[in-house]
Amino acid sequence: GKLGAEVILILGVSNIVADAVSMGVGDTVSTMAYNEHVKHELRRECWEFDNFPEGEIEEMVDLYENRGLPREKAQVVVKTMAKYRDFFIDVMMCEELKLQVPDEDDNPAKEGFVTFVSFLIFGFLPLIGYAISPLLFNGMSETTLFVVACGITMTVLFILGAFKSKFSTKSWVRSGLEFLLLGSAAATTSYFTGLVVKSLGEEWFAAHPQ
Repeated sequence: GKLGAEVILILGVSNIVADAVSMGVGDTVSTMAYNEHVKHELRRECWEFDNFPEGEIEEMVDLYENRGLPREKAQVVVKTMAKYRDFFIDVMMCEELKLQVPDEDDNPAKEGFVTFVSFLIFGFLPLIGYAISPLLFNGMSETTLFVVACGITMTVLFILGAFKSKFSTKSWVRSGLEFLLLGSAAATTSYFTGLVVKSLGEEWFAAHPQ
């Protein structure tokens, strides 16, 4: 394109910071909303257990019976659990409502901050080529800078995918390549969308001169 390295850095940094703030705030708000929903359901389950324990016990018996446990054994298991109120309610939240009760020290703001910082760190890496390469190699063309930035981005995507394998059963190579392909597809789509918008804009301004 016609944008110089300085302009790309300014636009890139501004976009990354704005996106990082958006992601961090979004993570915080969504976590707070989820926690409030879970706590609301928890209060409802506590009230139902305290006021209608037989109904709650029957629901759990039906649940375990539907999963293949004989009703007689399900009744024994559930009635035993019902002797321990908090334990029984936690199990109901997980088994019946598929909700995980947040810990007492759960901090949505902290999770949002981690998201913000992570987005900043990995978002700035592709800009390293534009920031450092001109200092190391005088006279580097814009095309070369673009290629360097693409190479750094692809490397970061692979590293992130490989790291993600620690939390899955996939090998680090497969996870890295998968993340690389998906990220590259997204970046390519964004790049060509920009080219199309640029072309349409040039045609519009050419047809409607000021």
